[in-house]
Amino acid sequence: MWIDLQFDRDELKIRTVQGSAGGKLAMTCQRCLEPVEIDVEAKFNLAIAPTEEHAKNLPKYYDPLIVEGDELELLTMVEEELILTLPIVPYHDDCSIQTSFGEEVTDTSTDTDSDKTNPFSVLATLKGGKLD
Repeated sequence: MWIDLQFDRDELKIRTVQGSAGGKLAMTCQRCLEPVEIDVEAKFNLAIAPTEEHAKNLPKYYDPLIVEGDELELLTMVEEELILTLPIVPYHDDCSIQTSFGEEVTDTSTDTDSDKTNPFSVLATLKGGKLD
């Protein structure tokens, strides 16, 4: 796991947190239900706001980070940014899954297309023997 953070104040005197974080994460493959290792990487550009009202007034190029009080939980912040980058459905790229269950059924019929009965022949009898 790696984390790179920069704390600064921009030209508007807004406190910002910019950086990236990443690493490898063990998840469950949704195809074969075996463990799969996923690479995650998050890049973020956050502006610190004390309330929701202040967050609404931030420039659009920042994502708001609401911090009530003077303390910022860095671990929680990085964890939330990484959670946002997780795949919805993790899976192996070369996953071999079982697609059929039970005994294999083989087709032993020797019928040709001409031997098959017409499925609409019943309608012909109901209509009086005529099939238009």
